[in-house]
Amino acid sequence: MEQKQFFHFCADGAKTRNFIICEEDYYANFNLIGVCAANSDAVVLSFSLEDSHPHGLLWGTKQSCISFVERYEDQVRHYAGRTHPVGAKIVFKCDLFPIDDEQYLKNVATYTIIQPTKDGKPVMYYDYLWGTGSMYFRSQPYTPVWYYDKNGVIQTPVPFGSLKAREKRALLHSQVLTIPDEWEVCNGFILPSNYVNVRMFEGIYKTHNTFRVFTSSPRQREEEMLRVMSEFRGVSLEDMEARTLCGDLCKQMFGFRDPRRLDAPGRINLAQQLRRQYRLSFRQLSTLVYVPENELRRYVRG
Repeated sequence: MEQKQFFHFCADGAKTRNFIICEEDYYANFNLIGVCAANSDAVVLSFSLEDSHPHGLLWGTKQSCISFVERYEDQVRHYAGRTHPVGAKIVFKCDLFPIDDEQYLKNVATYTIIQPTKDGKPVMYYDYLWGTGSMYFRSQPYTPVWYYDKNGVIQTPVPFGSLKAREKRALLHSQVLTIPDEWEVCNGFILPSNYVNVRMFEGIYKTHNTFRVFTSSPRQREEEMLRVMSEFRGVSLEDMEARTLCGDLCKQMFGFRDPRRLDAPGRINLAQQLRRQYRLSFRQLSTLVYVPENELRRYVRG
């Protein structure tokens, strides 16, 4: 049985285009996290949305977390394709980073929720609508931020199944996926309390004070995390240089230079060695060995 672990998922804000261009996009992409959670074996522990990219923390097998991320990418692109104006084409691709170190896990978990405040928005992460930072280590009772309408009036959540078909479509932003009828919705939100595992997130820190310490996010911890993400993404060489390296290694391993002559296991094996020796990015590996990137991520270690 495949082992379960924590994964950090995010998109590279420098390469993403038109992820969120209006308030409706925030609602849609927020709710699509819930839609994908309802249709996945991965567990969502936290997330936040910036206008340029999302961040989140998942728990599950590698396959289940890859499937979650791929489904989210697909749904976001389909939504943008239907709603974005001409000239605002979306460019959106997520990365999935495995987490094996307990200290690093604490860094990542807080990073996924403090992004809006860290990036200069005039809001504390625990008041931010487009993330789950308000859910953790809360004294009871408390009123979730999504219950307040735009006039500050508290609204009562209702079951998704009680809505009319048109209202359901407006929440789901998906033409093929749905959520359980008993899930609660409020003010245009599929409430994260339906699917976010708050207890598991809190268990990462165990105490309120440890959580407080890590939400301060000193620069050293953030730089360490960005370094790990950069290493995992790998490097992209000039195409001719990368193809030469690939051909040389293929010749060394199999006796010929053309990866297209290899069967599927051989191509995966070649990609694994290229990744190990040269830290090539998954996107470039996919081009070199003629295997779809999502398949490579299943079999090639970071």
